[in-house]
Amino acid sequence: MALALLIAGMALAAAGYASARIVDPGRWTARALRTLFWIGAPASGIVATRTDVHAGLVIGLVAAWIVLGLSAAAVLRLTQGRAPGDRAELLLAVCWPNAAWLGFPVCVVVFGWAALPLAVAFSQLCTGPFTLVVLPGLVAALVHARADWLGRGRAFAKNPYLICVSAGYALDAAGVGFPPAVTDVGRTVLLLSTLPAFAAVGAVLAGHRLRVDAPTIRLAAARLTVASVPLLAMRAFLPIPGPFVVSAGMAVGMGSFGVAAVYGVPTRRLAPVLALSTALVLGAAAGVSMARN
Repeated sequence: MALALLIAGMALAAAGYASARIVDPGRWTARALRTLFWIGAPASGIVATRTDVHAGLVIGLVAAWIVLGLSAAAVLRLTQGRAPGDRAELLLAVCWPNAAWLGFPVCVVVFGWAALPLAVAFSQLCTGPFTLVVLPGLVAALVHARADWLGRGRAFAKNPYLICVSAGYALDAAGVGFPPAVTDVGRTVLLLSTLPAFAAVGAVLAGHRLRVDAPTIRLAAARLTVASVPLLAMRAFLPIPGPFVVSAGMAVGMGSFGVAAVYGVPTRRLAPVLALSTALVLGAAAGVSMARN
């Protein structure tokens, strides 16, 4: 099923790209992504009740937070002296893993259905806060003299994913879980929500020049390896779950375009990196699935 969703997602992304010639993407993409956001919150909470909360999960999350934080610090250090907008764009292109809509089906394809709760845990406890709080704050600090951290803290506390998923983990820790039929529905909803997301990504990308040149290849390679390779190396001596490594190496997330729009960050390089890295991830996932079959 997950592989079929990825194949359908690629077709829908192409359809979304083509539709931009007929229908203005601004008329539907923002509404579609907002709707998917709210649908995914309760589904993620339901799936979280099947997560095995153990020491390896906590160690993996701590290690991932350290790796992601160091990746952002490295980008900021290596781009000193560049224009603030360029630094912010590179931060979004290199440090924003798409561990949710793309990451969920890819993890299922690579590891099986048992990996979905771990992928949800990584997305909601690590990359979610990192991309929704840390990266926007850093971008704001680069683009503006002051960043409203207090307002971001309030927004983070009101995040429906924080509420739903925390409740799911708490229920799991207490030994309480939803019936299997309910969790099956939750995970199916999460995976099916990726389909309109792919179409929205294709439509938004239609408004950008997608030229694959040497800088784009370098940035895409950095995005796919900057967090995943250190986590893979750490697996030699730490119990880091495999789905964490795969999730950390996902393509650039669609939300990076939203942050760029809010703060006026250029997307000349971000758009082709998103397109190329997404294509590489999808191709690799399809190859793994066919090799196993």
